[in-house]
Amino acid sequence: MIKHLLEESSGLELAEASNEETFLEMGLDSLFLTQVATSLSKKFGVKISFRQLNEELPNLDKLADHILPHWNGGGAATGVDHGRPAAAAAPAVNALEDAPELKKVFGAQARIMKEKVDDMTPQQRAWFDAFVKRYVAKTAKSKAFTQENRKPMADPRVVTGFKPQTKELIYQVVVDKSTGCHLWDIDGNEYVDILSGFGSSMFGYMPDFIKEACHKQIDTSVEIGPMHPLAAEVSKLLCELTGAERAAVCNTGSEAVLGAMRMARTVTGRSLIISFSGSYHGINDEVIIRGSKSKKSYPGAPGIMPQAVENMLVLDYGTPESLEIIKQRCHEAAAVLVEPVQSRRMEFRPVDFLREVRRITQENGTALIFDEVITGFRTHPNGTQALFGIQADIGTYGKVIGGGMPVGAMIGKSEWMDALDGGHWQYGDDSVPPAGVTYFAGTFVRHPLTMAAMKASLVYMKNEGPALQESLNTVTEDMVKRVNGLFDQYQLPYRWVNFGSAFKTKYDESVNYTELFFMLMRYHGVHVLDFPHFITTAHSSADIAFIINTVEKTCKELRESGFMPERTYPIPVVNSVLGGHVRKLSERVISAMEPPVPGARMGRTPKGEPAWFVPDPKRQGKYLMIEQDEN
Repeated sequence: MIKHLLEESSGLELAEASNEETFLEMGLDSLFLTQVATSLSKKFGVKISFRQLNEELPNLDKLADHILPHWNGGGAATGVDHGRPAAAAAPAVNALEDAPELKKVFGAQARIMKEKVDDMTPQQRAWFDAFVKRYVAKTAKSKAFTQENRKPMADPRVVTGFKPQTKELIYQVVVDKSTGCHLWDIDGNEYVDILSGFGSSMFGYMPDFIKEACHKQIDTSVEIGPMHPLAAEVSKLLCELTGAERAAVCNTGSEAVLGAMRMARTVTGRSLIISFSGSYHGINDEVIIRGSKSKKSYPGAPGIMPQAVENMLVLDYGTPESLEIIKQRCHEAAAVLVEPVQSRRMEFRPVDFLREVRRITQENGTALIFDEVITGFRTHPNGTQALFGIQADIGTYGKVIGGGMPVGAMIGKSEWMDALDGGHWQYGDDSVPPAGVTYFAGTFVRHPLTMAAMKASLVYMKNEGPALQESLNTVTEDMVKRVNGLFDQYQLPYRWVNFGSAFKTKYDESVNYTELFFMLMRYHGVHVLDFPHFITTAHSSADIAFIINTVEKTCKELRESGFMPERTYPIPVVNSVLGGHVRKLSERVISAMEPPVPGARMGRTPKGEPAWFVPDPKRQGKYLMIEQDEN
């Protein structure tokens, strides 16, 4: 019965798991055990905690022995079917088919590993201990601040990445000063920042034109409640830059996604929303979700009830199989929700897939929602919709349009946006709001200070035109190529991939201690975490050179540390859109290409060009590039 509950909750097949095998060995990690402890307690009427599942009751035998003395076999603590013997319980059909990625922490959730493993060699231990001393000496005040404030300040970001082996370095640098793309921590260390406010900074921190607008507004008014003239000016600018008909502002990108989903359901009268694995859509319950092979949806984090995601269908992104399912079920869907270029997989850009989704949704009266919180206004004034030539019904936005202030926006076609206010009507006649409305509100929506920063950002982008984004895209693309050349030179399992001025550090997940890259980068003066990274207009050529030099210092130390295998991280080639131009090799063409020899893998050369690679039989972990005859 316990195994049945675990299968239904996790989607993993546990039929072959032995009673002595630990839950961790079964693939049920700390995240899942935290979530399932409550389910077990409710099912059997016996209090069970995560700590017990992790330490005292780590397998089926010990957990069953703990439950049996307290369980009466009935009431709330009965099995799968009240009164039915466990042996006759119905099989968990969905559970046997499903395999969600439960080992991976969802989105920005705190990544915590509590199991202590002494897996360092003497060489690695010596290097790591010396590095801890250097790092802590340089950031001593940040570490002390973290410890002193751990109890009153509940902050997931302070603990993310926790491992017993590296716990002495699990703290963020505490920053109290910034200008442009430079930060200063409370120890006085200076950093070039490439986290860039998680993408919210495209002009650096409080550039003069935004600072002046904010100061002016503070001196004038910051009242909440009445309508402010800036709200209309901002809405017009949003529509002008994107070519959309209507716009509405809110406080965050998560709110914008929530509003877009609610509009789609209001207009269509349908419940189902189709989304894709690997996408990130914020913190609302419905979108913190994991898909499965049987197309059953599971909550992506503890505290989210299964009922919250039952109207969501999660499909693989960019596959022919997903297109077929969308064709079959689009008539019952209120919306297809897409992160066109996934922030954690920027190298994957299935343009042809998205164009087909656009066609199918139009035929079925289903809303196509593009979540452009990261790509919107950063890669192009109209984001991926302009670059890919695909017009969504609703776009959701945030980050750069706020100029550093918290903001979100929904921008789209009237037939969908009218669900917020009923649509167009006028004075002096018998007109009434024509559309049915849903509920959407917030105390700080249209805050005057945010509107001032937002207007300044939008006016700046309007005056600069698309050349602003194209220049940033080019700078970033060149930097990424040079850094990937360093990863190849030092034979390290890392890669930078980018979409426009957004980029990400990818790494071979089979390698332990890949987090050392980010720690070393910070130690050498580049502020970065294992999140998407961003270049801004505040990054000078000297800053870019500093970033590249810092990567090389980091590469040298990683190679000397003894932690890294000597191999590179191949990135599959897909179609790329930058500066409005599409590379010749489309995803459809590449996916149809046969490897020139069995076992060959598609990857990139140090210059970023596509090529086929095979393992080098003489050097473990290294690859040889296949040179093909042009004919």
